[in-house]
Amino acid sequence: SREGQGLCRSRFPQRSARERQDGERALREARSVQDEQQQRLRALQEQLEQLRQQEQHLHQANPSFPSLGRPHLARQRKQLQQLRDELSPAAPRALLGTDGLGSALAPGARGLLPELLPPLGMFLRSDGNRLGSAALCGHLLLLKHRARMDHDFLENERIFLESLKKGP
Repeated sequence: SREGQGLCRSRFPQRSARERQDGERALREARSVQDEQQQRLRALQEQLEQLRQQEQHLHQANPSFPSLGRPHLARQRKQLQQLRDELSPAAPRALLGTDGLGSALAPGARGLLPELLPPLGMFLRSDGNRLGSAALCGHLLLLKHRARMDHDFLENERIFLESLKKGP
């Protein structure tokens, strides 16, 4: 009986230490993902500011350059806010929730070419690591946002070139 008690006493500290190590490792991974997302967010904000400055310079250099207008800027701000929300520190917890990645991604995926979203289950490893998928989702959303911005820029360039052709 005493041998059994001694055996139980030695198992619990080992299991407790192992669980603590697992928890600390998961916390480090979560912080790493959060840091990466914050870096991406800062890069996106810098890119948006550069685009605003470029637009300002274009308007100053050529007043006939087609204006993006308030609706376009409002849409870009809304998209940026969606990305901020998705990349905020609360986002990994939402993605790790019990309702799965699909429902967590759906609100932010609106307007970001949802047909380009692959089934997110294919990014999960066999152990079900959803934290890595959270980082991947953030990366995919950034890529889609950049693609949309590139598309908008090219559309504005097309309009500008057409206006030059029609000009004096």
